[in-house]
Amino acid sequence: MYIMNTIMVPVGKGRANLSALIAKAKAGTSVILTNHGQPEVIISAYQPTGKPWRMPTPGKPERFGDLQSPVMEDWK
Repeated sequence: MYIMNTIMVPVGKGRANLSALIAKAKAGTSVILTNHGQPEVIISAYQPTGKPWRMPTPGKPERFGDLQSPVMEDWK
């Protein structure tokens, strides 16, 4: 099981140490920026995902209308 480290940092300190927080996020730590002690924003490393799943053909166009044809063109 993979356990991710999490740290909480006030927004003011985060602003002053953004480069260091980005380096920590790239190393696997989840950084939560707080405002008056309340979580506001999460900084975490970007994780690329695969191509989105799509249906090859619309399921029931008579029921849902032609909702899929605008999104059925190829991804670039």
